[in-house]
Amino acid sequence: MEAYCINTTNSLVRNQWKPLQLAVRDGKWCETSNVENKTKNLVIDPFWIGPGKIYIDLEFPLYDAPYRTALLRRYIYRGCTMLITQLPIHSKKQMKIMWEKYKRDLEIMAIDYMVAPRISLHRIDPEIVRYFARQKAPFIIAEVKDENSLNITKWEWLAQAQGSSFIPIVPVFPNPATEKNLRKTWDMIMNAYDIRTLPDPLNELPLSVGNLYAAGISPYKGDIRTLGDADYNLYINDERQIEAPDQMFYHRAIPYVTVLRGKVIRAHVEMNDEKGYGHLTYISIPNHFTHR
Repeated sequence: MEAYCINTTNSLVRNQWKPLQLAVRDGKWCETSNVENKTKNLVIDPFWIGPGKIYIDLEFPLYDAPYRTALLRRYIYRGCTMLITQLPIHSKKQMKIMWEKYKRDLEIMAIDYMVAPRISLHRIDPEIVRYFARQKAPFIIAEVKDENSLNITKWEWLAQAQGSSFIPIVPVFPNPATEKNLRKTWDMIMNAYDIRTLPDPLNELPLSVGNLYAAGISPYKGDIRTLGDADYNLYINDERQIEAPDQMFYHRAIPYVTVLRGKVIRAHVEMNDEKGYGHLTYISIPNHFTHR
């Protein structure tokens, strides 16, 4: 893949507007000094640039979906360059088989992906925590259905299992009516037992900068930094938007061009979602940027 340079005054990186002067080589970001002087410059003046978005498939789950390609295109349309897909696990006995099978099923993905196990809280034990840490999953999703599951969980054991693995445990609450009270109790338990979790709730929006770093996904994905994957989105310039770069504006913005590891995968209405181009991505150091 041919190298090129990007030089712009309008980039939104880690929630801040700043100038950007970097090069793309072999699908990675690098300093412009690391490429030849004759390397072409990519002119993006009509656009502003932001990192590729990382979603978790809470809104459109891929597991057991009959039309995965159609669902995946919905995420790509929004500027997603890596998708974290949930794997519901109901049996510890079948856990390892299901994990390996689902990863094989996803080998045709057109964008990069990670797999996160989703397990009822009362089923999570130290063995499960250590297993998914060894698998370099980004986090374990704990399904919290009621107060009783919070009370019967052996938190001391989970904290010990996390001691060497660093993998976060993140809650989801299937019942919106009880979420507020259960989340309050969850937060108290996290502090009391020193359990590693993520700073922000999981939802249908792209993962927050805090979550990306706490999980160890960034700086290699979801950011614009040297040595990271050259995943980015180009958006039509709109002065009103640029003057007010709040989180919701960024999350809802629809890009004009989406690039994955230096390759254009979407340009306006045209999709170049080549099956199998996506890579299964792992956490190299689980929760390297620790957040409790």
